[in-house]
Amino acid sequence: MTQALACAPSVDDTALVQTRVLVISDLPGMAEMVARNVGRGDPALVVRSERMTLADLCDHGPLTDTDLVIFGIRPGQDADVAALRRMKADDSSAIKFLGLTAEPLSLAVARGLMAAGLDEVMPLAAAAPRLTDAAQIAPVAEVTQAKRGEDAHNGLIVAVAAARGGLGATAFALNAATLMAQTDRKSARAGTAAPRIAVVDLDFQNGVLGSSLDITDGGGYLTMLQTGQHPDHEMLQRAMVSHPLGFDVMAAPDAMAPLDAMTPDMVAVLLDELRLAYDVVILDLPRALTDWTAPVLARADRLFLLTDPTVHTVRQTRRMMDMFRDDNPSLTIDLVVTHQRKPFSQPAHVKEAERFLGESLRHWLPGDARAAQRAAGQGVPLAAAAPRSATIRAMGPLIAGLRAALSQTQRRRA
Repeated sequence: MTQALACAPSVDDTALVQTRVLVISDLPGMAEMVARNVGRGDPALVVRSERMTLADLCDHGPLTDTDLVIFGIRPGQDADVAALRRMKADDSSAIKFLGLTAEPLSLAVARGLMAAGLDEVMPLAAAAPRLTDAAQIAPVAEVTQAKRGEDAHNGLIVAVAAARGGLGATAFALNAATLMAQTDRKSARAGTAAPRIAVVDLDFQNGVLGSSLDITDGGGYLTMLQTGQHPDHEMLQRAMVSHPLGFDVMAAPDAMAPLDAMTPDMVAVLLDELRLAYDVVILDLPRALTDWTAPVLARADRLFLLTDPTVHTVRQTRRMMDMFRDDNPSLTIDLVVTHQRKPFSQPAHVKEAERFLGESLRHWLPGDARAAQRAAGQGVPLAAAAPRSATIRAMGPLIAGLRAALSQTQRRRA
């Protein structure tokens, strides 16, 4: 901790120059515990603690009485990254920011924090040696579960977006839901039930997810949009329709609604409720960007961005990636090329596209027009009508990745 405070004011030969330290956390008792350990036995430190987040601190205005801010780093807390960036940009003083982490940081998280202006990272044990369980610094919020009297649950949220129209985002979402809902042979032998899956059409203006399955809104979705009320568990029960393939569907209402009928608070509560009720939540996003896109990205554990290697699509893909990651550096984005078979030897334009994107185009889904037409005629996903089609076989690694992510307990939080 002494090394971490080296950037603070020093002690000269005639007077004690004190460093004013603010320790913050939104977890009960965390800031107080860290503050006690930081300030113990060091007269050069004046330490106080507050129960708040970096975003709360940012709203308080300039920090005129603080030399160092200490806060806990929690992967997925992109709101803190955005707040840190704003404070560093707005504050001309020499305030330093020290992040405490209870677990190793990924390169993406560390890079995002440093780019936002974090001065130093330290292990939590250095400031609070009695805290050894990483879960205590990053617990899952249990307020909603407590209200409903249910066990804690924290489902995986997967978003699907397309860089342009015609790339098959809705079909991809439905195929992913079908494949995730199936119990693989190993799980079946172990007696493990298939995960609970929900597919939600967030393009409630032009979405066709429900009509692709001949499903209509159960009434709850439209009521929420018309009244502006925050969704709850009862609303979900009215809005979700069970499909025989083993997943539930929240279809866009039959009546068209403007995209601004949904507010950021409404979609945030909706996703939190869905995460409590399901193991996997697959979101079919609209192509338009809205003011409620931010809380979706803040809660998504993974984003599949559908694209192709043509010039205009690659440019739009890069724009979307930059926007998505601006305030969400820890968001995992998988680029998926649709309707094309992966070339045996990469042509020059594919290599150029990868250089421009700064990402490898690893996932390619070949088209199967005949099988897709048959599936559409039956009103079922391609994964059900033609499970051995080239498209579905190519989705295998993506689904395996989702199943692996499902087994992990840590989730991104807004």
